[in-house]
Amino acid sequence: AIAQLLASMGPPLQGTEEVTSGMQYWPVLHFVEVWGVDHSGVTLPALKEMTRCFSAEFAVRPLLNRDLHGTLGVLSSWLGDPDPHVRRWISEGTRPRLPWGGHLKELKRDPSPVIPLLRALYRDPEEYVRRSVANHMNDISKDHPDVAVKVAEDWWDESDQNTCRLVRRALRGLIKAGHPGALALLGYGPAEG
Repeated sequence: AIAQLLASMGPPLQGTEEVTSGMQYWPVLHFVEVWGVDHSGVTLPALKEMTRCFSAEFAVRPLLNRDLHGTLGVLSSWLGDPDPHVRRWISEGTRPRLPWGGHLKELKRDPSPVIPLLRALYRDPEEYVRRSVANHMNDISKDHPDVAVKVAEDWWDESDQNTCRLVRRALRGLIKAGHPGALALLGYGPAEG
């Protein structure tokens, strides 16, 4: 079935073209999500190809729930892929609280397995990828605020505007909540009560 489905896919998105332009592939990805979970050796490479046409961020989640470390190992081997849609998929698909997607409970409990992936992507040349990393860190901050601040401290580089923008976006929930570490990192005083 995978060979048939891959043959049915159209041309890859160009550059960082909006992923919603491939909505017609959602049923294909959903089929792979439901029926491919027991076949990760075939499913993961297929999803990597399919995400070039429409994001496979939802379809990878059952594989992460089934075998978190094995799936992360495969995804990490693709961090240097030349296609920004693949790199974004790695960040977006592993978000612990992906909107409209099932939560990844193991990563909500302990985000440490995905931190190396995010470290590899936070200075990605594409804003499209960096924005996903920031949203991922914002997810982590909801369950592990101190982890998010520590990672942001490691990344903070005032001379790099892209990284500054990413860190501010990543910590937006903590800033709004008045988290002292997040406020201090960005040079704000403590929240006034």
